[in-house]
Amino acid sequence: MLDKSIPYKSIIMRAGFDTLASVSIPALPEGYSFRLYRRGDAAHWAATEASVGEFASQEEALAYFQREFLPHEELLYQRNGYILAPDGTPVATATAWFEWSGNARRACLHWVSVRPQHQGLGLGRAIVAHAMRLLAQQEFGMDAYLHTQTWSHKAIGLYLRMGFHPLKDDPFFREKNDYFAARDLLLGVLPPETQRLFDEMSQ
Repeated sequence: MLDKSIPYKSIIMRAGFDTLASVSIPALPEGYSFRLYRRGDAAHWAATEASVGEFASQEEALAYFQREFLPHEELLYQRNGYILAPDGTPVATATAWFEWSGNARRACLHWVSVRPQHQGLGLGRAIVAHAMRLLAQQEFGMDAYLHTQTWSHKAIGLYLRMGFHPLKDDPFFREKNDYFAARDLLLGVLPPETQRLFDEMSQ
């Protein structure tokens, strides 16, 4: 869940292609499984994203998916990943996407979420690793970027351990990079080991 008790500041992170290509995908808990997008998954994506507070409602999340992703549905079959619960319901998602700015293209890890009742099982690490491998396949040779925020400080430690580096001055096209303000806010919020990693890995 997002922690909106602290101010919102934007953070941009980057992982090198070698990190994407070599990441290990952990085994899932018994009964859980991976799969890629199937037609009709927009509703599952929206329910997952709304459940963690990324959108005010499932309807708002669905409208976003329809606007941003469905015009490129043919790409989702290779880029939009899910973890299914034992009953077959998608409960975690991440997308191996990209952004354009003029003629420049960047590989991006987008919209990582795990439904609250399935958190604490290692699904976050698993779906991020799955998406990183997809990025290595679909955006061969490219580094990957992600946009996160201070509200997602619990996820920042995961991204650091997966090899993503906070960037001090690299804008992410549409997203503002608030590195220094974000770092100041995260002091005392991140666990000491995560704060150490954040500082050591910043570029």
